[in-house]
Amino acid sequence: MLPALLSWFGVAQAALPTPTSEFDIPYQIRLLAGGTVMQISGSYSWALPQNVIALLASAPDVRAVWLESPGGNLQPAIQIAALIQERRLDTFVGRLCASACTIAFMGGVHRSLAPDARLGFHQARAPGFPDADANAVLKAAYDKVGLPASFVSRALRTPHSDMWYPSQEELRALKIVNAQPSPALLSLAAPPPPRLTDLVRLLPRTPDEAVPQFASELADLLSRLQAANPEACWAFAHEAPDDPGLVLTEPMLQAVAAARGRLVQAATAAQMPTPDPDLRQRAMKDLLDRVKAAGQFDELSGLRRDAARAAFCPSLRELLQAALALPPQQRPLTVRAVLAGL
Repeated sequence: MLPALLSWFGVAQAALPTPTSEFDIPYQIRLLAGGTVMQISGSYSWALPQNVIALLASAPDVRAVWLESPGGNLQPAIQIAALIQERRLDTFVGRLCASACTIAFMGGVHRSLAPDARLGFHQARAPGFPDADANAVLKAAYDKVGLPASFVSRALRTPHSDMWYPSQEELRALKIVNAQPSPALLSLAAPPPPRLTDLVRLLPRTPDEAVPQFASELADLLSRLQAANPEACWAFAHEAPDDPGLVLTEPMLQAVAAARGRLVQAATAAQMPTPDPDLRQRAMKDLLDRVKAAGQFDELSGLRRDAARAAFCPSLRELLQAALALPPQQRPLTVRAVLAGL
């Protein structure tokens, strides 16, 4: 959400994570469908493979792995893909499998997606390693699991601050998706939990005049979710694993559905021009410059990596409100910049 922030603001870029931050979300592993399906959700952390090995050792009936993840570290994803291949398991995505998660997905014998599910690809980023080295590892991993060279090249041209979501038709044509999901898997994945990314994914088809209205509704929605359950609000804004204790109430689900419905109504059939990354970066710089000059920068502290989860949604709301306070001609681009990468 906040790519390429400049140290000019006195805050390191790493201190302001995106709501789909690949490395800061906990992971969860659980057995479903009588032990025949293993779900892996959340970030790919260094501890994940050992926990998957332990669970598989005690679950001989697992036949499919359900993946829901914004990504994470490359090496654990490579290890998970190897485990899936070794056990000759199928892979399935109900909503989103992005970045490193796509490596694990490719380990499946039969690979399927729910009707609205997405696979997301972009350049690698590994904290503490040069980007060139990380992308070399990513390319080798994609080559090993059989992704076509032209497809890998496109993925590696997509900046880490962005995400490329090929259509399901393209994925099937290239045999990246090579099977239809079973009714049992579709039943497990439906209905998917609401996430902020489900709303933001409609923005590329939303005209500029409708973007500020969406931002205003989103700011109000975040306030309502925060008041109901701060942890649930954090989970809504992130690709966090499902937690039965964080289930949104029916009124909150209705509010999310209403916001999505209005976006669908505003959406056009044609893709809107994507703002240039440099323009987005300048828009973010100008926005944060105004926030800092107004003495309100501390109100964004909930976006820091070390901030408490309960502080995240109020800070995101403050940033949206700051964008809405800009002159009308600046609002659409700035809102798109704030939400870019979700």
